[in-house]
Amino acid sequence: MKSYIYYTAFFLFLTACKAQSPIYDISDLRDGPKNSYYKDINNVLDGYDGTYLYKNGSTSLKFILKKKLKSYLYYYEDLVVGEFQFIRDGVEKGNTLANINVNYADGSVNHRIRGNTIIIGTQLGCPDCSPTEKRLRLGFVDNKSPHIASIDIRKTTVNGVAAIRVVIFWDGFTIRKQGDPAPPPASINTGEYLMIKQ
Repeated sequence: MKSYIYYTAFFLFLTACKAQSPIYDISDLRDGPKNSYYKDINNVLDGYDGTYLYKNGSTSLKFILKKKLKSYLYYYEDLVVGEFQFIRDGVEKGNTLANINVNYADGSVNHRIRGNTIIIGTQLGCPDCSPTEKRLRLGFVDNKSPHIASIDIRKTTVNGVAAIRVVIFWDGFTIRKQGDPAPPPASINTGEYLMIKQ
């Protein structure tokens, strides 16, 4: 009887070990098996959490960003997720800030801003970055139109206060069928924004 208990315990242990997902660093290529975990092993996604505000007269852009661990798409991964509010000339064009704390039932991440692509040095449009400086590229899906954008984020300080330089550029549209009406205008203007941490 004692050997049966040891055998059962050993079998359960092996099964548990085999069932675990392999863990990779988020900087690795996403070529692992389904349910792999791309973990922020070196904490490069740290330091982006918070509320950031750009203001110029009656135009403002606000982001709320936070790190989300082990989010599920095809595999598990650590991400920076966010929501936004954009006011142009005193008129609110988009606001999803209330969704920042939504935990989606299926474990997926449906936030308007999300991603974890690390850009190093002068790659992809930062000639004044140092060779080892790390920036973050996130995706943005508009809540009112089929526009898809990328957002490059660079940490900085303004008068001793933490800030981010944000560059927003449109990548294209989600799939539209021929004959569909023209998409409504995007919620956010493309361009560069210096956003101060609140």
